[in-house]
Amino acid sequence: MNSRNLPPLGKTHSLQIDEHLQATGLGVELIREFDYVPDPFHTHEFVEMIFMLRGTCEHHTADQTFKEKAGDMAIINYNQFHCYGMIDEPFDFINLYWNPEKYHAPELPEPLASRLNDLIPLHPMLGHRLNRIVRLELDDPEETHRLLFRLYNEQNEEDPGSEAAIDALFRLLLIEICRSASIVPKSNEEEFNPRMEKIRLYLEKHYTEPIRVEQLCELSGLKEANLCRQFKKYTGLSVGEYLKQRRLSDAMLQLRTTGNKILTICYDCGFSDITYFNRIFRKAIGKTPSEYRKHFIDPEAAA
Repeated sequence: MNSRNLPPLGKTHSLQIDEHLQATGLGVELIREFDYVPDPFHTHEFVEMIFMLRGTCEHHTADQTFKEKAGDMAIINYNQFHCYGMIDEPFDFINLYWNPEKYHAPELPEPLASRLNDLIPLHPMLGHRLNRIVRLELDDPEETHRLLFRLYNEQNEEDPGSEAAIDALFRLLLIEICRSASIVPKSNEEEFNPRMEKIRLYLEKHYTEPIRVEQLCELSGLKEANLCRQFKKYTGLSVGEYLKQRRLSDAMLQLRTTGNKILTICYDCGFSDITYFNRIFRKAIGKTPSEYRKHFIDPEAAA
């Protein structure tokens, strides 16, 4: 495919914010009176969170269109094409750009840590059909917007203690986001498969245990071929791929936040063979588990 025919790899609307994002891994951008941009479809190699402040807009993705209103937010995970369209009048919103590899996710208590993992994969290779783009209805939009404006001001003013303030505010912001309810688009409601959601939730709960396809067939009441076909249509992944991603995600989280031995993490996350674990971890993430841990303990030494 000729790369000239592809939508552009997006940057931020502001060169200053783009430089800030590249330097720190986090950037907040306030956009007023937005109406039109040339070549609107774009994608990002990082996570983009859109918070609607005023007005309404159409949010177009590669295969869907959503109507966003003040108080809504959307999480655009890695490498998803999207753009905005004006409905009646220009609208205001805040974009928060986040590169989790550079600006490490703060520790959150359960169940919020698991919820964050559901909303934002820890790595671009760990996404699937159900978390490419996540839309949320904020529990308290005014409080969330206050946190965003404080974060925006700390970023731009760079007063003494700004880095510590940004860390604290971002953690609070993630807590607010994880408490919010998902908005299920009508198109997804039509495609919702209760049997496959039951299987998916079972995998989420029991991924650390040995799981046989026969168990899932009994749980769903489907034969193996039908189960596998429906699950892949629903999530975009085979049962085995989904299970592997879930286990890798848990392993990444433990490598970031605990001092557990890699062999212990391997077994705790449901892998039965350390050689296999090391191989698929490196294939998916681009680093061995020990290299990945060093990157989060001491990024400069790892580099």
